[in-house]
Amino acid sequence: MKTQHIASTLFASSLLLGAASISAPAFSAAPTPRVTISGVDHVGINVPDLTKAIAFFQTTFGAKLESDITPNAIPDEWKAAFNWRQSSDLKRFVMMRLPDGTGVELFQYRGAQIDHARPHQDDDAATHIALRTQDVPSSFKAVQKAGLKTLNEPVTNADGTQWFYFLTPWGSQIELVGKVKSAN
Repeated sequence: MKTQHIASTLFASSLLLGAASISAPAFSAAPTPRVTISGVDHVGINVPDLTKAIAFFQTTFGAKLESDITPNAIPDEWKAAFNWRQSSDLKRFVMMRLPDGTGVELFQYRGAQIDHARPHQDDDAATHIALRTQDVPSSFKAVQKAGLKTLNEPVTNADGTQWFYFLTPWGSQIELVGKVKSAN
């Protein structure tokens, strides 16, 4: 129980830090120090059924469950800062770790006003995640064999980059990207 309280406090702190950045002024043309980025730590996805989403990432990508948190009630001011409906609560969230070290954070919310309809991919705020794979054609076949809906056949760009999109069981888009294998 103490671990959950600590995790809830850490989550709350990250929400507050994020809220401070939301109220920051817009970018200007004036020179500013650059933020140093060393890579992507994780992506976050809202899901309708956390148990099924965990199983999907474990089965499809070999992800490991790193943390599993059921937070306390979220204060109304945080809901306002992060544009949550006041009637909603964060039911549970987990961090999954993919074999390459990339994190996928999964969130499940509850509330009467939550909209479960997926946005069109051309709507503002619609997203996808792109994961690197060593073998696009084999990954494409594995996704099809798993019964997941593919949105296109693998495409090969002029630079040798290959990619295709598919849907998770709850409708999120994932792109798998790789390079054409050389014939050496």
